[in-house]
Amino acid sequence: MYLIMRKLLYTLFVLLLLAPVTGELWHVPIWKYEFLPSDILILLIFPLWTLDKLVTDRRVRIGRIGIAIAVFLFVMVTTYFLNMLRFDFGQMLSGFILMGRFGMYIIVAGMTFDMLDRDKTGLFKKLLLGAMVLSLVLIVILGFLQLKFFPSFLELGLQLEGWDPHIGRLLSTWFDPNFIGGYLAFLLPVILALGLYFKRKKQFKWAVLLAVILILGLLALYLTFSRSGYLALMLSLGIFTFFKSRKLLIALVMVAVLGFSVSPRVQERTIEAVDSAKGLIGLDSQQPIDPTAQLRVYSWQFAREIITDYPVLGAGFGRYAFEINERGHGLLSDHSSGGSDSSLLTLWAQTGIFGLLSYLFIGFVAAVTAVRRIWRRNDFNSYLLLGLLSGFAGIMVHSVFVNSLLYALMMTYLWVGLALMDEKVPKAV
Repeated sequence: MYLIMRKLLYTLFVLLLLAPVTGELWHVPIWKYEFLPSDILILLIFPLWTLDKLVTDRRVRIGRIGIAIAVFLFVMVTTYFLNMLRFDFGQMLSGFILMGRFGMYIIVAGMTFDMLDRDKTGLFKKLLLGAMVLSLVLIVILGFLQLKFFPSFLELGLQLEGWDPHIGRLLSTWFDPNFIGGYLAFLLPVILALGLYFKRKKQFKWAVLLAVILILGLLALYLTFSRSGYLALMLSLGIFTFFKSRKLLIALVMVAVLGFSVSPRVQERTIEAVDSAKGLIGLDSQQPIDPTAQLRVYSWQFAREIITDYPVLGAGFGRYAFEINERGHGLLSDHSSGGSDSSLLTLWAQTGIFGLLSYLFIGFVAAVTAVRRIWRRNDFNSYLLLGLLSGFAGIMVHSVFVNSLLYALMMTYLWVGLALMDEKVPKAV
């Protein structure tokens, strides 16, 4: 019975990491809401994991980030209930469901940490990493197919359902090049880290395979034409090369220069980004801001409006869409209505300053833990931790421009990744 339960848990975790491959293609309608396959899988994993704990092991394992996670969850729930008097019943119920969904993704980190700590063979970690790599391969392949056969959402009429009419950009099944860009910027440093480790150990079969995956992933990110994705990857790889290899940094700079020089579209979007940045910070007040950047600035302004009104407690988690709708800034049916084009502003607007700070503290604890384990070490775990640390640094920058930290398809990898960074007793793989 014990072995069957454990195998089932392992299988569900693998499926959880593969579920985002379906992206926005598959939603499960329940009552008035639509859920992703990953949402359903978490709801299956949690009671099974709880039963497994009650039957086989009742020891509480929270890890270094466990207390920080508990503090954030406490602040999020407290600010939600303190805002209840401003809710009508429909808003209260919707906010509660969204808050519960977000909380369950966070709890995935705790369940993953517990299972890593209890697994004495290293099998669970191998399965997690294998599922992450496989998901990237599948999402990239589907992205190439989408770009080949469905290069424009205008032809599919998806703009009528609230999706931006991206043309000639790699979207894969996520329907958004910026989220795909952030996802790739997060996982590609992990692929690079694993590849360099296997090369160092002279396991060239795995090193070559990961090198091919890395190249395909870089090409996919390039074809998203996502400036936030480019910036996130630059920071991720910058941190990686700082710890591991200056020569690698030079090689990556050469690749970046080559990529910039061969694509007029990349040149155009990069120049627009630089010009928009000058206009935003006042270096050139006459410089126009490109339309994409302007929409992002508008979303930041809407979030700051909520923050100004509710700086300490926020508006309550899950109420962002209702707030901007009531203020006349958006429609509840818009795909972008659930948050600002900045995860940090969205968190502040919904949970207040204490929610934002406690959330950032989770990442701070994880980063400090990783750096301590990376420094002057060359074992498997140090390479893996460096890849994860680099990816998290990149996604934090990405989250300034895109609501990537609260995007359900992305959260699965973020919280499992945090658990891997926090693993109490690293095991040989």
